[in-house]
Amino acid sequence: MMKASGLWKKACVIYAVVAVLFTAFFVYVNRFEHASKQETRSSEECRVVENYTEKEIEDSSAPIGIRREYRWILSDTGEGDSALVFYIVHHYAEVYIGDELMYSLMPDHTNPVGKSVGSNWVVVPLYPDDSGKEIRIITTPVYESVRHRQVVFQIGSPLSLCKTQLEKDFPQLVLSVICCLLGVLIMAAQLVLIWREKSQNWSVFFVGNVTAFLGIWKLTDTRFSSILFKEHVVLISYLSIGAVFLGGIAATLFLSKGFSESERDDKSDFGLMLVVSLIASGVSLAALCLQIFGIADFRQTLPMAHMVIIIIAVLLAVVLVIQKKKGKRILKRRDWVWAGLLVLGTLADMIVFYVMKTSANLYFTLLAVPVATVLMFFGNLSDANRRACTDYLSGLFNKSRWESLMDNPAIVDKNIGIIMFDLNRLKYVNDTMGHEAGDKLILNFVNILRNTIPPSETICRWGGDEFTVLVTDASHEKMAYYLKKIHDAADAYNESGRTPELYFAAGYALSEEFPDLTPSELLQKADERMYLDKHRWYSENDIEHRRRS
Repeated sequence: MMKASGLWKKACVIYAVVAVLFTAFFVYVNRFEHASKQETRSSEECRVVENYTEKEIEDSSAPIGIRREYRWILSDTGEGDSALVFYIVHHYAEVYIGDELMYSLMPDHTNPVGKSVGSNWVVVPLYPDDSGKEIRIITTPVYESVRHRQVVFQIGSPLSLCKTQLEKDFPQLVLSVICCLLGVLIMAAQLVLIWREKSQNWSVFFVGNVTAFLGIWKLTDTRFSSILFKEHVVLISYLSIGAVFLGGIAATLFLSKGFSESERDDKSDFGLMLVVSLIASGVSLAALCLQIFGIADFRQTLPMAHMVIIIIAVLLAVVLVIQKKKGKRILKRRDWVWAGLLVLGTLADMIVFYVMKTSANLYFTLLAVPVATVLMFFGNLSDANRRACTDYLSGLFNKSRWESLMDNPAIVDKNIGIIMFDLNRLKYVNDTMGHEAGDKLILNFVNILRNTIPPSETICRWGGDEFTVLVTDASHEKMAYYLKKIHDAADAYNESGRTPELYFAAGYALSEEFPDLTPSELLQKADERMYLDKHRWYSENDIEHRRRS
């Protein structure tokens, strides 16, 4: 059976391949796929047309076998710059004024892939001499899902229409742009952290992916985007749904990495989520192939993406139940928050989509994910900073953190004390019993320090077998008390029969003893006293000093 780590790398490679293929497809569509539009008139408060007749016409040559015809007599073109405007979703359109074809929208005859022209605003300028003429509009639905979609015809100023639509879509546009920028910034920042070896958290990188794709989805899904990118409506249509597929893969990879980095010994859920990730990649790749070979458009395969989202939601619910039963942490709390908001928001938007038959005004995911993403990113930055000053083996502060404390000139104004510890014969343990035994000795001593030194004091692993403690409000009595507790704990450990046995040397220095010394110089005094204690221990135990280091 394939190892989980190998499967993880393959899942990431497959995601990268799918993302590249989608990008190449979008570039191709932008370059070669166009809507064939014929306009014989150019244009520089809209009123809704109500008195029209509507007729359904059967036509075997149409994508789903029907067309719709709308007719009315144009009584008044209005004042100033006036136009007939209406919005269509995955429909072809033809507009006749009198007997003359004024507007036609359908796929270009050279398009080798896809049969939809996306969602479009149809704008046909009207002249004063058009008054009294018959308006005839023929719309052709491309998919069965939009067969009964109503079309609202308006007459008025195109500029007014643009302004009105911008006002309606403005909140969604702003949130979408925020998501896009936020996602790109997080991906770039996380890659820099990984490159500089300050973080290895790929989960946050995939969170950036999901956030960016969420922004692309909603940005290209607004009615205003078809006005803003009117020359690229086909591409916009594909981008919107393609972002849903790619975002789904990124979400599964985020969860997979979260499971792999959990504190559990059992990584079965990691492998399970990787399988879901591979399924999501396979579904997305299949949707792309169906689109490229003209078998089915993205709009028709969209339920496949929704099915992957449902699978993720069910899997998360199952894993959450397992986590509660076993009392083990499977994901970090902020990972659960982000994943939960993503799934709940997406499911809510899906329900609205299938009930209302439209993707307009889907705000749940758009509101939830950016907030959770920002919290996760800053949480990861906090983790990265903590790891930068934390010793990997012991979990204590490292020498870098200690030196930053010693460089603080304000610290000398306080009554402080510094204790220096050194484990005796650690090298001997490493040489005779192995480095695993040496690490065990270090961790046992760390546990003693943590259990005896209060949290108010600062404990650091200063070197391989050397530890330092910064004591506040220090006195000889306080230092002696700490050392006695540590010696008693070490004696109890050795008397328990555990191996390797634990022995250490210690020395301390107080700022009240040496008021003219800097913290670093005070550490040197503690180090000198620690070495005197070490020599004493080796001498009393008749052990060659050279074997201690």
